[in-house]
Amino acid sequence: MKMVSITKTIFLLQIWILVNVSPYQLVHCKFSRLELPFRTFGPDSTAFDAKGDGPYTGVGDGRVLKYQGPNIGFTEFAITSPNRIKARCDGTNDPISQRMCGRPYGLGFYFKTGDLYITDAYYGLLVVRPSGGQATQLVTGFDGKPFGFLDSLDIDQEKGIVYFIDSGAIFKTSNRTKIVESRDTSGRLFKYDIGTKQVTLLLSGLSGPVGVALSKDSSNVLITEYIAQRIRRFWLKGAKANSSDVFTNVEGIPDNIKRTVLGDFWVAISNTKQHTTFSIGQRINQFGKVMETRNFTDQYNTPNGITEVQEHNGRLYVGCLDQNFIGVFRV
Repeated sequence: MKMVSITKTIFLLQIWILVNVSPYQLVHCKFSRLELPFRTFGPDSTAFDAKGDGPYTGVGDGRVLKYQGPNIGFTEFAITSPNRIKARCDGTNDPISQRMCGRPYGLGFYFKTGDLYITDAYYGLLVVRPSGGQATQLVTGFDGKPFGFLDSLDIDQEKGIVYFIDSGAIFKTSNRTKIVESRDTSGRLFKYDIGTKQVTLLLSGLSGPVGVALSKDSSNVLITEYIAQRIRRFWLKGAKANSSDVFTNVEGIPDNIKRTVLGDFWVAISNTKQHTTFSIGQRINQFGKVMETRNFTDQYNTPNGITEVQEHNGRLYVGCLDQNFIGVFRV
């Protein structure tokens, strides 16, 4: 009887340690998948239009897809490359083919017009009308030089400003280890004024910027740095305007960052420990404090982890470059 009691005590202690000490707490969620079309991979990020329809997502074969409900699924909404050949590109996930087919990453609707703004790694900043179709290139470079690799964007709905990032040409290697070990600092933050069509460089010297999110009060933008493993803050207003500081450091490699309705931020994080890559979502408040941690590793057992966690109408939409679905989690 004494041995049984000791065994039970050890078991209960292990459970307590897992729940209270582990940095990746287990949170029970109802999980479902929004399956992409056959042979289509890489839903990096998501967006919802002014009506709440979607999600829309950019995938590895150069298309932007729109989810039309469980009976229809995803359908083609837009393409970014003017050189895209449907027969060759549809269903491919090859980085070499993406130079011709396009590779959309960041998505964001400007609600006043219904237009969808897109950052494509190879075709720059683009816009497509509410009806979809071929996107129009707006900006492909700065100061006479082409962008290295455009990734995420966010939009100030009041001022009509698109904030977007150039991660740097090192990201075209598509080799995670090489990217991290490069210590590259060529990343930049830009803004595009929808009204004047002017592009302005806001911040340079960023170490692998991959995500950007505007604060709820529009006083600053947060930039996740993939290589430096931190979140940087660039001030738009106040005494610190046009300067930057470190908002918080991240345990692991951060990817996209998305603001919630209440003003917190969800950050997608991958962290490799003992040959296991953990896919983590952390909700961080406006002061950089972690308010909630969710472990998505069971659903995303992939060496590269997840790329985005976005909260919409009580659900979390999770993206991943290695998967052919968007994960939907509901507590």
